[in-house]
Amino acid sequence: MHTYNDEDNDRSRLIAGLKKLVHVEMAAMPPPDFEHYVFIFHFVPDLAMGDGMEHLNSTQIIIQGSVGQSTPEALETAAHEFFHLWNVKRLRPAALGPFDYTRENYSRSLWFAEGITTYYSYLFSLQSGLWTREQFLSHLANEIYTLEMEPGRKLMSAESSSFSAWFFDRSPQMQETNFANTTISYYDKGALLALLLDLEIRARTQGHKSLLDMMRFMYHEFYQAPAATYYGPGRGFEEKDVVDALDSITGSDFAPFFERYVRGTDPLPYQETLAMGGLQLRTETPPSAAPQLGVLVQPESRGARIVSIIPGGAADRAGLSRDDLLIDVDDQSLATEDLATRLKPYPVGAKVPISVERHGRRELMTVTLDPPMHGPYSIVSSPSATPEQVAIREAWLAGQ
Repeated sequence: MHTYNDEDNDRSRLIAGLKKLVHVEMAAMPPPDFEHYVFIFHFVPDLAMGDGMEHLNSTQIIIQGSVGQSTPEALETAAHEFFHLWNVKRLRPAALGPFDYTRENYSRSLWFAEGITTYYSYLFSLQSGLWTREQFLSHLANEIYTLEMEPGRKLMSAESSSFSAWFFDRSPQMQETNFANTTISYYDKGALLALLLDLEIRARTQGHKSLLDMMRFMYHEFYQAPAATYYGPGRGFEEKDVVDALDSITGSDFAPFFERYVRGTDPLPYQETLAMGGLQLRTETPPSAAPQLGVLVQPESRGARIVSIIPGGAADRAGLSRDDLLIDVDDQSLATEDLATRLKPYPVGAKVPISVERHGRRELMTVTLDPPMHGPYSIVSSPSATPEQVAIREAWLAGQ
């Protein structure tokens, strides 16, 4: 472990949490073929964004902050990276090894590699005792909120997000693009697909199988059974192999699910699938919520800079663009108050004048306000759940 704070030496909570995570994950998956695994942590106080990188028998994790302050974040990242030793480093998409370093290596399965790993990092954090049920369900609800706030969810599938990662995943853009409105995260949607698949599998098999059974099945078929190639045993899987594995362990047909939600962009069936586990998705719009422009803004000293615009929303209809600087709302400065506060006094449908600076020129534009965005989601127990649905829920949360 490395930290810049000489007094930041209390590693006891971090080590205790790692032991719990390792114990739970090792019990869940087949024993991997190594003798030692190394967690390498760097705690950096002035870091803008942390990161984690999986290796064959180790991981390097970079966290913003100190050991004392950031141990929960470090453990969440460790839960993710440790599961990668099965999912990605051994059970891997065909494009992820052996690599051809003379060209890009495209894969449509990053939603599987990273999204399913994210989902299990949450589930193992619960089952190790590091999280409560409420924290676990809250993280899943936040993933739903994140995806539902992305305009790109209607345009980009999980497979397309995986395939296009070369172009937008932390890639610097020298010119203005519309990626903010047309892309989604394969981490986020992949985690939600894993959630839906897990409950769907449990419901179709009356609780006898789970997503983890599919992971074990594929680990055996593609890593343990084949002859040695590359740096160890195994061969990469193709996208069709995931469907075949699901069909094999459930005795049912998952092709329609994949066509609609993995290869397609149909809205994810949260309510229907959560109900299989005796749960429901709730969202509320606070009575005091302000009408909205349909923009994401970044505060600046002279106003609010538009970062992205929801297609078809109020700002888009009025002709506003990304990088426009919003100066004031009806002569009320956005340098001294945020946009939501300035919009709060107006009713939905009001036509509001907004001063905009674009490429050094100021103009007055009139925007017709949209209804407020709904509030955050929550996942709660359904009062109408059947005993069978409750049994699925309890087995799921207990890791059975």
